[in-house]
Amino acid sequence: MKHLILSFILLFGFTSVNAADKVLFWGELEADFRSWGSDAVEGDWRISERGGKKYIQLLDNFEAKEGPDVKIFLSKQDANSVNGNNATNDAVFISLVNSFEGKSEYEIPAGIDVKQFKSLVFHCEAYSKLWGTSPIH
Repeated sequence: MKHLILSFILLFGFTSVNAADKVLFWGELEADFRSWGSDAVEGDWRISERGGKKYIQLLDNFEAKEGPDVKIFLSKQDANSVNGNNATNDAVFISLVNSFEGKSEYEIPAGIDVKQFKSLVFHCEAYSKLWGTSPIH
């Protein structure tokens, strides 16, 4: 039921993120229990298109443990296959996380075909610690 409600909200633009955005994908982040624990990262996200550019948008309920060098990647690996040691394999770097709580937005570099990726990954590259993942559907 939670996912049905989230889908309705995301599709019809009732969130505080720009209502002019075309939502391409959405999901919920899950912490990697093997790495930092269940509260390392959580919250809803979406990938949207606006003005010919694509963005990863973290929604109001996003929360993550603060840490050095926590980065966002799009990965060609399945979310459940990603770990601290392989998180950057077959992945493209999007951005350093600049906000660990609440709404934020990160532009996806031009030329990246999001349909080619299977998961959204939050990873501390300096210490090879996985914060969390989410499948891209």
